[in-house]
Amino acid sequence: MKTLRKSMLQGAIVAALAMAASSAVLADSLTFSGWGGALQDAERKAYLEPAAKVLGITIKEDNMDGLAAVRAQVMSGKPKWDVVELGSTECAQAQQEGLAEPLDYSVIDATHVDKSVVASHWIASHAYATVVAWAEDSGAPVAKNWQQFFDPQVKGARALYRQPWLTMEAALLGDGVAPKDLYPLDVERAIKVLTRIKPQVANWWSAGADSAQLLRSREVDFLAIWNGRVAEVKASGDKVDYSFDGALLSHDCLIVPKGSPNKALAMKLIAEIIKPESQAALATLIPYSPVNAKAYELPVITAELAARLPTSPQNIDKVVTVSPEWWVANQEAVRQRFALFLAN
Repeated sequence: MKTLRKSMLQGAIVAALAMAASSAVLADSLTFSGWGGALQDAERKAYLEPAAKVLGITIKEDNMDGLAAVRAQVMSGKPKWDVVELGSTECAQAQQEGLAEPLDYSVIDATHVDKSVVASHWIASHAYATVVAWAEDSGAPVAKNWQQFFDPQVKGARALYRQPWLTMEAALLGDGVAPKDLYPLDVERAIKVLTRIKPQVANWWSAGADSAQLLRSREVDFLAIWNGRVAEVKASGDKVDYSFDGALLSHDCLIVPKGSPNKALAMKLIAEIIKPESQAALATLIPYSPVNAKAYELPVITAELAARLPTSPQNIDKVVTVSPEWWVANQEAVRQRFALFLAN
């Protein structure tokens, strides 16, 4: 009997130690979920691998396709992701729906991040801009700003994003609305502006790769396009150019899903991502722009690179920040109105 008790005690001790070891492993790892592709490849090198070393943890990776996937995990009560990167409108909606944990700003230093993209439950991770780009050798009249873009007297073939967000902002800027007066958007005025140049829109693109191909093939003479996409075309030697004047600044952002199993570690990972060194490293790998202004003080961001980034000191006063909060509140109605415009 004594032998049996001793054996059971030893077994219990072994089991307890195993559970403790398992818990330690669990506590020393977390999962980051992003958009995949070239962006996540760059984030792995700039953010995740350095953070894993600093924090002494394992960072697992996954991919997702937007807020619906986060919603499903949170509603299950067992989210498998600890830090998720979304678009800023989705982050604002996640906060509104109670799908995200409040961020711990005693851990995350947001001192040098624009306050318009620092919220209680999300923070921007990087920025990109929608710009006017044009072919320099098309032989047709081209637009080099939104006012010219939405002027039907400029006869070149153009292309626009097949979504109301960004496209409506561009139309209103082109019609003379001051950036400070952009929101709330005058939807019917935007539709009127879009209607007057609709016959000259050769393509309504949906994917960033398609917009770049439209410019490469000269199917259009000028277009609205994300700055990273046109930068790639220009870097390949194509005779194209673009301007940050009136460019529409958008952001991707980070949340911690409600019920994250590693919430404290998630805050530490976000803190590492927001550091100037991490932000600057990303910009050298892919043409996405830092949100931490201190990143531009680091020598790794050269003057030539800074000129291609919308939040750099020489460009930040030219760009117009898109409001994710306005779109969360209005997107369904505006999406329907825009679909009706496209159909007619």
